[in-house]
Amino acid sequence: MMKHDFSRLVIAGLFAVAIWQFSTAGVIQAKAWVAPKLIEWAWQRTLDEHHPVKPWPWADTWPVAHLAVPAMDIERYVLAGTHGSSLPFGPGHMNGSALPGEPGSIIIAGHRDTHFGFLHEIRPGAMLQLTGMHGHRFNFKITGQEIMNARLHGISPLRAGSELILVTCQPTKGMPFRGPYRLVVTARPVEQI
Repeated sequence: MMKHDFSRLVIAGLFAVAIWQFSTAGVIQAKAWVAPKLIEWAWQRTLDEHHPVKPWPWADTWPVAHLAVPAMDIERYVLAGTHGSSLPFGPGHMNGSALPGEPGSIIIAGHRDTHFGFLHEIRPGAMLQLTGMHGHRFNFKITGQEIMNARLHGISPLRAGSELILVTCQPTKGMPFRGPYRLVVTARPVEQI
């Protein structure tokens, strides 16, 4: 009798673990589907209300810009900050750098294997559009692309003028670890729409 009860207990335990694993996977999938929708709605409210709106009440970030690469059919919502609570959901605007429409360097970073995976394919001359929180859209043209060792070199922001700098880890494909190298793509404004 005890052996039979023990077998039932083991089976019940394994069943509970299986349910827990499947529910965890379901939650991750639900977050992956729901979060972009909430970010999109927060962006729309930000444009309508002209102030930052969090995508969910406990969020540590909010959309500050919309980045588009029309020739590649790419659109990304840029979130405030380049920290662990924003980068999983989209590229992040580096704190202290200029916002769209402000003079200086607008620095946006993103993960190489998700939101900024396209950066290795973009070339000088490509056009980008960046829309700020007040709805003004700015066109930028890619002027340079370089690989930098983050341990040896930093990004020197402009004090006058304007530029857009997109940063991701390098290499963008083929290596599972993150080293000190960054792919840095620079763009200059061409006109305001």
